[in-house]
Amino acid sequence: MKELKTKELGKVIVERNNRLVYQADKVVTKVFDHNFYNASDVMKEAMNQAYAIELGFNVPKIINIFEVEGNYAISSERIKGKTLKELLDEDPKNSKKYIETLVKIQKDILSKQSDNLKLPKLKDKLNNYISHSGLDASTRYDLHVRLEKMPNHYKVCHGDLTPHNVIFDKDTPYILDWAHVTRGNASADASMTYLLFLLDGEDKLADMYLKAFSKSLDIPLQYVQEWVSVVSATKLATTTDEKKRELLLKNVNVVDFF
Repeated sequence: MKELKTKELGKVIVERNNRLVYQADKVVTKVFDHNFYNASDVMKEAMNQAYAIELGFNVPKIINIFEVEGNYAISSERIKGKTLKELLDEDPKNSKKYIETLVKIQKDILSKQSDNLKLPKLKDKLNNYISHSGLDASTRYDLHVRLEKMPNHYKVCHGDLTPHNVIFDKDTPYILDWAHVTRGNASADASMTYLLFLLDGEDKLADMYLKAFSKSLDIPLQYVQEWVSVVSATKLATTTDEKKRELLLKNVNVVDFF
């Protein structure tokens, strides 16, 4: 069997987190740098994507998992359309409508309870990231204690739900990138989305999102924000940009928000 070359996968459309995403006419292929991802990492992401499909979400179907030039890759069906990020950029006057659409999608995901033991518990994942955050022992201890005091839930949490990861085929939204899906607390998932807006420099959209989420799910803003210090610590282990690290460290040190 002929081994594929990356040049045969189409054009590169995204380069992020040591992954390259290629786009061809009907296929999108995500190639994982073998220096940072092993076979089990890639298989796990594919499993998460398959599980999301089984739960009934609109998710691109997996076509193949294979090796290409020493790296593992996942190819999925290409959804032709615009991402929610593109719609926001093109039509900023309707930002509120698009943010409410994002919240509606997130609410639908969070409505699913999961007893799938193959999905990690969100608390376990956050605890692990805090342990490897590089923060001093006292700060890590405080964060671990704060995390353990948070209620245990088993809702399906996407873990990376941003406008980049929602694409529309006409009026149907498809949800991308299920690498970080867990079982856990809805407010923790919302806090991560809020933080990702902040890290992208979208402070106004972050506030708009937080208010829309709080209203839609009838959850106090203060409760969602209680998670900010914890989820900020979890991003430190993988963030190298100095300005972003400064923001994360500032959020980690916030004890009371109101």
